[in-house]
Amino acid sequence: MTIQILSLVLYSHDGRRRLLNLRPGAVNVITGASKTGKSALIHIVDYCFGSGSCQIPEGPIRQTVSWFGLLLQLDSGQAFVARRCPSGHSGSSDECFVDFGALVEIPDSQRLRQTTNAKGLRVLLGEWCGIADNIHEPPVDQTREPLTATIRHSLALCFQAQDEILRRQQLFHGAGDHFVAQALKDTFPYLLGAVDDNHIGKRDELRRRREELRSCERGLAEVSALRGDGSSKVHGLLAEARDVGLTAAIPQSWEDAVEALRTVAATPLAYVDTSLPDSGEFSRLANERARLLEQQRQIRNTLAATRRFKQDELGFSREATEQSARLKSLGIFEGISPGDTCPLCMQPLEPNEHQPIISEAKAMLVTLSSRLESVTRTVPQVEQALGELERELQAAQAALGKNRSEMEAVRLADQRLAQIQDEAAKRAHVLGRVSLYVESLPELPDTTRLEEHAAFLRGECERLEKDLSHEQVQDRLNSIMSIVGQKMTKWSVALGLEYSGSPLRIDLKKLTIVADTPTGPVPMDRMGSGENWVGYHLIAHLALHQWFVQQKRPVPGFLFLDQPSEVYFPPEKDLDGSMSALGEDDRAAVRRMFEVVFHAVRDVVPGLQVIMTEHADINTNWYQEAVVERWRGGQKLVPDDWPHRQ
Repeated sequence: MTIQILSLVLYSHDGRRRLLNLRPGAVNVITGASKTGKSALIHIVDYCFGSGSCQIPEGPIRQTVSWFGLLLQLDSGQAFVARRCPSGHSGSSDECFVDFGALVEIPDSQRLRQTTNAKGLRVLLGEWCGIADNIHEPPVDQTREPLTATIRHSLALCFQAQDEILRRQQLFHGAGDHFVAQALKDTFPYLLGAVDDNHIGKRDELRRRREELRSCERGLAEVSALRGDGSSKVHGLLAEARDVGLTAAIPQSWEDAVEALRTVAATPLAYVDTSLPDSGEFSRLANERARLLEQQRQIRNTLAATRRFKQDELGFSREATEQSARLKSLGIFEGISPGDTCPLCMQPLEPNEHQPIISEAKAMLVTLSSRLESVTRTVPQVEQALGELERELQAAQAALGKNRSEMEAVRLADQRLAQIQDEAAKRAHVLGRVSLYVESLPELPDTTRLEEHAAFLRGECERLEKDLSHEQVQDRLNSIMSIVGQKMTKWSVALGLEYSGSPLRIDLKKLTIVADTPTGPVPMDRMGSGENWVGYHLIAHLALHQWFVQQKRPVPGFLFLDQPSEVYFPPEKDLDGSMSALGEDDRAAVRRMFEVVFHAVRDVVPGLQVIMTEHADINTNWYQEAVVERWRGGQKLVPDDWPHRQ
């Protein structure tokens, strides 16, 4: 997705309009003398794209203009955005007007009114530009907050102001500010495509996979603990059963050993000894065992039901959180008076149609937040209940173990049973012990599928961690910068720049250009002459924008260049725009510079629009066809007869 500018519109205080029409997907040149408003164009576009402050210079423009507007070409239609000029000494205005559709007509001044604020305008522009959910998380050893790329970050790559295009220390718009520079470094991986557009989705998936894996591993650990505690007992009983001929099985695994005991317990005997102890203590212990088994079954049923309730509760919490986040976007319409137009789709509302108001939606948000808080408060209670049930289950199992030991003691204490010599009676005795143990075993699940699922989850976590790793992102960035650098190297030869032919690259850590020479890297601030600095600014931004277009990255499809030829063609030499006052070498250098710009735009037509403000007026057909307006002989951005603010 992309955005290009079809028209820049100024509105006077008496209702008149001034239109500067531009061609999408082409080079647009506004040539003219000094003090005609050329350098203000970048600040006007920046202001209409939701800037936090108005950087348009104080003077005639801010005194005579009431609203600034842009007619934009989108992938899916057109949009018109306008923003009121700040009054007095105000830094900006929050009054913004938006209209969009398949085709949009530039409105008269009477139609301009506030339909959103600057925050809402930035949200809409980001959506039109194609900025998806994204986030940059700083390394763990750094304290700054995570950052989300917005339209404001991508817009910084679309401007080269007059005082920026010839700087050797600064490559990008606004990068002289430390915080702006750091934000560019953090958002470059997303804007360039080194971070996938579904990065947020992958992070959420990784978090879910990790939670699911931890749950599987807890289940496996519980089963493993139970198996480990009973392993020696199981194999001891099997040895006794083999000794009296009840089985010949010699299993290796715990599961096979338990299954062998179950088979023994189900074996019918031809002779069953009836001389087992019939004391009152033995009967009491048998009744206690039956009671404990029933208690254990009930606790397990309650525990399973509580766990299902917890899962349902978590599902509601996630859904409620998502709906709450959507309703919080109401902030973009704060300060807007109800009208007869929907602030989201800009379509007129029927006279009798119920108009949802912010207060209703806010009430819904409050209700939903209250329910979400209620659910959140119950989470510790559910966790506490689960812990108590687990403790009760452990206590019941311990009581069963004690009961079993006491029953065995009663059996062994009976001298008649101890003196039995009959083989069948021995078998009955062993069979009883086996049956007692098998019945007291907890119902352990088959862990085969659980283990397979845990292995699958580990593989998924490793795959997602690799995709999201800093090393993977850095490898992609290096690959992208290599491709961009190849174009820069080619164009540096065409411009005849210093270090042309040496491999060039953009250093994203220092936000500068570096030439890799046999004697070592040479950064831009160590390269000499303004001609080189302007040339390197041009080829870096053209190469980046070609990449943005070809890879469909969420950066506006226009590039503003403010007077790139000034290093050859200073204002004091500007009489009529012709370059007759320049030497032959300078004229050739200016021509080469413009040819590179025109070729770069044609290579990706119609994906890139270049807007240049210039003193130069080259007498060649391809340049003259690109000139959209000449501001000389009294013609300028703002007409002289526009009234000033009262």
